[in-house]
Amino acid sequence: MVEREETSLFEDILDDDRDPSNGADEGHDEPGDGHRFGASRRQWLVLFGGFVVFLVCVIVALLLVRNAFAGDDEGVAVPWRDPVVEGTTVTVTFDRSPCASTGETTVEETDAEVVVTVREVPRPTLCSSPGDVAEETVELDAPLGDRPLVDGSY
Repeated sequence: MVEREETSLFEDILDDDRDPSNGADEGHDEPGDGHRFGASRRQWLVLFGGFVVFLVCVIVALLLVRNAFAGDDEGVAVPWRDPVVEGTTVTVTFDRSPCASTGETTVEETDAEVVVTVREVPRPTLCSSPGDVAEETVELDAPLGDRPLVDGSY
């Protein structure tokens, strides 16, 4: 029965005392020819495969992080309440999320109605604090008059 010496996959990469007559070292450079390290084709394939897996993991992680931080630039419409109208100025109150920044507030005026839309842009962060009450003030082109004021989030 032939005894086989158990070695790790990378053990002979750093082994300077290899016996060049040993069949396990076929394909390696001969000692003393200027090369200190040697590795079998299998070891290089394993190293290369590990490197490829590492690169794939890094790329996937970068894509996940990028997607987490890439939000809707316009934001999400949030409901508002308690409008205060003073001439051509309208101030609305809304509940601001602690995990979002206030986005653009838009006004669409027609002869029939005025639509005010308050937006929030979600931020990719962990939030444990409660939101707060915020106000947004917009300027109308003309006084509100008899036109209804409509919440654009619905």
